[in-house]
Amino acid sequence: MPSSAKTPARDLLAVEPSLDAINEQAVAEGWSDGLPIIPPTERRVAAMLRALGRPGSDVIASLDPRNGRATLEKIAANAVMAGCRPEHFPVVVASVDAVAQEPFNLHGVQATTGPAAPVLIVNGPVRRTAGMNSGRGCLAPGNRANATIGRALRLVMLNIGGGIPEAVDKSTHGFPGKYTFCFAEDEENSPWAPLHVDRGFAPTDSAVTAYAANGTQNVATTILTNPFDMLLWVADAMSWMGSNNVVVASGEWLVIFTPGHAKLFAERGMSKADVQRYIFDKAGFPTAQMPHMMREHRQPRIQVGDQTKPCQKPEHVLIAVAGALEPYHIVVVHGWGDSWAVTRRVPGPAGG
Repeated sequence: MPSSAKTPARDLLAVEPSLDAINEQAVAEGWSDGLPIIPPTERRVAAMLRALGRPGSDVIASLDPRNGRATLEKIAANAVMAGCRPEHFPVVVASVDAVAQEPFNLHGVQATTGPAAPVLIVNGPVRRTAGMNSGRGCLAPGNRANATIGRALRLVMLNIGGGIPEAVDKSTHGFPGKYTFCFAEDEENSPWAPLHVDRGFAPTDSAVTAYAANGTQNVATTILTNPFDMLLWVADAMSWMGSNNVVVASGEWLVIFTPGHAKLFAERGMSKADVQRYIFDKAGFPTAQMPHMMREHRQPRIQVGDQTKPCQKPEHVLIAVAGALEPYHIVVVHGWGDSWAVTRRVPGPAGG
């Protein structure tokens, strides 16, 4: 069992051999996210570790705010509890590595009063070996890999990083993405290079991008036929004063297009960079509408002419392609603002 705020760290813990009793103790000790867990027995943890062929004592990261040592064994225990299969474990490890990087600002994500939670976007061959969903319903329940990989990261952040609700995690309301928010990109049906290639990796690499989100917004394009109108509506969804990105004048946005949308844009000769530029140019609102205090302190960083933009530059509009094939709905994932997306390679056996 993992260590918690209430129980000192230990290698093994004897508990009553009953699933009900184990789950009751997990809730009481603060080891779970409130949902039932799979008991992290020695056999199950060992099976996870075999997926990488590396010692459980290997340290992947130090996780804020507790500065907890995230060894492979501890990560594996949390992955078991989340319901992961061994083939999911390398993605979990890469996710832990990603959120531990300084630009992600895990300390802030763990302790903010905002609803911030990591979004994991998975690319490369591991999407298939892990059995992930990149198509219809990829952000919804139904796929074990998507659900449990994201949940495993949350449990790691709780049990190793110390992001204990109320005591450390000061989120005012939170949002459901704090349980799990993980999906794969549909590279096969996209006309563009996948996200991890945009971020410097080879197409054959498996990689995970961690992005700190505040929530999702659906943009319904079912009645539109002009691709530029669709992008205008995305820009409008990003043009509001109360977003964290605007309040702190920093950070990125994530836009998830369906393959159908991406195809329409590509048929008009638009690259991903063209789409980012179009959204950036159309997004924003008159700076004069902002409260005076905001205009004085931070707005110049995202002000262009008399307009306040939702981010500093077009490249800060991250684009992923996933979901059903038809171009009916676009998802805008609002950023937390005080964080930058991080992409890490998914490790193979013996650290490959």
